[in-house]
Amino acid sequence: MARSRSSPKGFTINSKWRARAVLLVIALAAYVNSFGLGLAQDSTVLVKDTRLELTGDNLRLILERNYWWPAAGDGLYRPVTTLSFVFNYWFLGNGRNPAAYHLTNFVLHAVNVWLVYELALLLFGRAGPAFFAAALWAVHPICTESVTSIAGRADLLAALAILGGLLLYLRAPGKGGPLALFTIATAGVFAKENAAVLIGLMLLWDLSFRSVKSALARNWQYYAAAAASLLVLVAVRYVVFSQLAPVQPPYVDNPLLGADFWTAHWTAIRVLGLDLWLLAFPLTLSSDHPQRPLATLSDPRAWLALAVVAAILALVAMRRRKDPLLFWAAGFLGITLLPTSNLLVIIGAAMGERFLYLPAMAFVVAITALLYRLKTERYARAALIALMVLYMVRTVSRNPDWNDNASLSSADVPHTPNSFRLRDMMAQTLFAQDALGNIDRAIAEQEASWHLIAAFPPARSSTIPPTLLGQYYADKAELVPPAEQRGWYEKSLAMLLQAREISQAIEKMYDVLQRAHGAPMIRASNPQLYLSLGNTYMHLGDYPRAIEAMRFGQGINPRTLEVYDGLNVAYTATGNFQSAVVNTEEKALVDNFQPATMSALRELYLNLPDGQCAFVQHGAGWEFNMAGCPRVKGDVCAAFAALTEAYRESRSPDSAQQLQLAAVQQYGCPSQ
Repeated sequence: MARSRSSPKGFTINSKWRARAVLLVIALAAYVNSFGLGLAQDSTVLVKDTRLELTGDNLRLILERNYWWPAAGDGLYRPVTTLSFVFNYWFLGNGRNPAAYHLTNFVLHAVNVWLVYELALLLFGRAGPAFFAAALWAVHPICTESVTSIAGRADLLAALAILGGLLLYLRAPGKGGPLALFTIATAGVFAKENAAVLIGLMLLWDLSFRSVKSALARNWQYYAAAAASLLVLVAVRYVVFSQLAPVQPPYVDNPLLGADFWTAHWTAIRVLGLDLWLLAFPLTLSSDHPQRPLATLSDPRAWLALAVVAAILALVAMRRRKDPLLFWAAGFLGITLLPTSNLLVIIGAAMGERFLYLPAMAFVVAITALLYRLKTERYARAALIALMVLYMVRTVSRNPDWNDNASLSSADVPHTPNSFRLRDMMAQTLFAQDALGNIDRAIAEQEASWHLIAAFPPARSSTIPPTLLGQYYADKAELVPPAEQRGWYEKSLAMLLQAREISQAIEKMYDVLQRAHGAPMIRASNPQLYLSLGNTYMHLGDYPRAIEAMRFGQGINPRTLEVYDGLNVAYTATGNFQSAVVNTEEKALVDNFQPATMSALRELYLNLPDGQCAFVQHGAGWEFNMAGCPRVKGDVCAAFAALTEAYRESRSPDSAQQLQLAAVQQYGCPSQ
């Protein structure tokens, strides 16, 4: 049994409330410099999510769509986390202000620190070690990704549910307890999927400190409540994802996805060793640990990790009855890490420091327990205070790295130079800061990013580095003497053609997956790639291929207005004003006849012999002369037909049908 906490000994804090206040101050000291930070990585997407504006339609989208909507295929369903952002945006009136979201993250972390303190009191039965365990966890640098990055909200909420649910189970309030546990557990799994470990942690406690048989007999309703939350998760996910595109995590995000069984799991074991190292020595932190190359049988790091993990498991198993606390700590770390370890299921990431947010709690409990076994307790306190100060200093220094993509990539690339994502992030940041002044540095970083994945099979690669590199080469061509321009455009073309090969391979593979699942077919390509390809073809004077590329991009997403602008340049450059007119009318149908589009259309009609009558003045503006200009109806119907076909190519049959109906009913076009 865990020792009673009714008579704390050793390090004294007069009351639990005083302990909580001190813990809050400690956590605040570690994270106060995060409150004024901006948005980095995924945080930008989450805070700018259009669903945060609370409406009935947006609420439905939160409940019926995946976490990263409108992006498809991520397989994540976290409506509670998204609703927490709605709480910031709508109920607290924070809008898109990052500071408020950072503050909310800290409040959640502070509450979790208090819950860890309560749990540690049950574990140690003493106020001193319980306080230090909570304090160490409050400032551990490995937690910065979950606390300082707004995207870590899911980890904070899941931990809140896990810790709160476990404490509720341990205190077993009786009537109403199982229902409360079910509510907490269900909220947790809909905040982040790894909250499903709660039932395992309940069993771990009983295995460590109680008689499992009697605990199950006495508390079976709590176990049933936790299990019921998992059934709800499975049922809701089935209903939601049966209507969505199938899951296809990018191979470049986790190379274990394409590895054979033994290589993938051997690499996952190597990652466990790195996890333990970072928990003990959180010095070289990074937002991306790509795990390339994969572990081989001769990889010494994998063997060392296996030896360390095996030794820990053997030791705590042998001493389970004599040392239940360390058995519990090892079990807690293993259970909370298991869902993201890639040992059970290969997930979308090989490794992430955010995965260690809750496992770090078990680590600090173990460290505190071991140090408190020193003969002189004041030495233990001195060592723990020193460790806490070191952790705090590292956390305070790490927080500013999460200010934006520029600071994050600058901090992390030196530690993980083999991360293509970090190299790409740095290239994009440099280009955004000063496209002209930083073009050479942006090219160098994007070339480094591309080099890291260039050897991958097209279907397992990424279009982002080659597409952006092709764009940068084209931009560089505008800055060099005319004699050198063609060489840069040819480099741009070669790179964009590689990006197109990758895009086609990925889309083909995803089409096979969608058909296998009987899912609604969606496009998995990016129209910007084909727009860039078309622009490069135009600079090389190959207008037919430019038009072909941009028309293909239109078929991916007809709402991409830049495609129509590019097509207009190509058509007018070749004197094909007829096609330019129809193309601009397509754009007008997409952008709802914006004045600038209609003005451009009128100018194009002036280039056609029989186009002078296309517009008539109406008040201060101009409008189509449908009745008095014979060619206008034909052009409009041609635009409707072309745009309808583009929507069919984009696999948007509803939009295509609506266009076709409008063409017939509003303009009298023939039915297609």
